Amino acid sequence: MAATGPNLIEEFAKYFNSGDLDGLVSLYEGGAAFIPEPGTVLTDAAGLRAALQAFLDTKGTASIVSTTETVNGDLALTHSHWRIDIPGGGVLEHTSAEVTRRQADGTWRYVIDNPFGGAVLG
Repeated sequence: MAATGPNLIEEFAKYFNSGDLDGLVSLYEGGAAFIPEPGTVLTDAAGLRAALQAFLDTKGTASIVSTTETVNGDLALTHSHWRIDIPGGGVLEHTSAEVTRRQADGTWRYVIDNPFGGAVLG
């Protein structure tokens, strides 16, 4: 299912929680920038798939705490506070920063996905 609004985090969480790698990848434009950890930027399809698979391999459950979006034409800046509870007691939690773009068919995809938001600043 394609995202019909600029904030893709609900779709991301749905695909993540069902372990659907192809669904996750479908949320990204070709050549989109993905930051799997501070200091690393991936723009290739194989790198994106591998990084998303690594997140899926945690077997965690994603939940969304809060979101915001600012739309300007066919581009949007979104932020989401997300949390992944990992079996055994681990937790990943951050506030993200993403840029999404409206596609010709009206759906939205990530252009830049930075799950760690300001944490990349050190």
